[in-house]
Amino acid sequence: MKRIIVFFLVALVAFWTTSCKETLPARFDMFVNNVEKRCDKFSEDDWTKANAQFEKLVDEYTQNRSAYNVDEQKQIRSAIAKYVGLAAKSGVKTAIDAINGVIEQIPSLLEGIGGFFKDLGLGTEEKPE
Repeated sequence: MKRIIVFFLVALVAFWTTSCKETLPARFDMFVNNVEKRCDKFSEDDWTKANAQFEKLVDEYTQNRSAYNVDEQKQIRSAIAKYVGLAAKSGVKTAIDAINGVIEQIPSLLEGIGGFFKDLGLGTEEKPE
């Protein structure tokens, strides 16, 4: 009987901790909204820290992109575009370097975001087909 109770409690805790996790689209939105609220006061070091967090989120997305439905992918791409816009607007070299790193890392995002990066004058050279 004790085994059943222990198993039940472990299963309950496991279910509770996994179900309470924020989804990646929600974490992207929270992160970008926090950056947006504070970016006017960001130092170079603040941008470095924000970029590191941003890159982790982007890495998680690129590794599991197929796990997200179309709406979630759209929400993530929107958050990425918003972050890129904030970073570009800041004009801080560290922020712009992160943008270029993302563009190189996930070129397929360019299609999802459209000409946003090109309008900002950011990105890599076009590759011949």
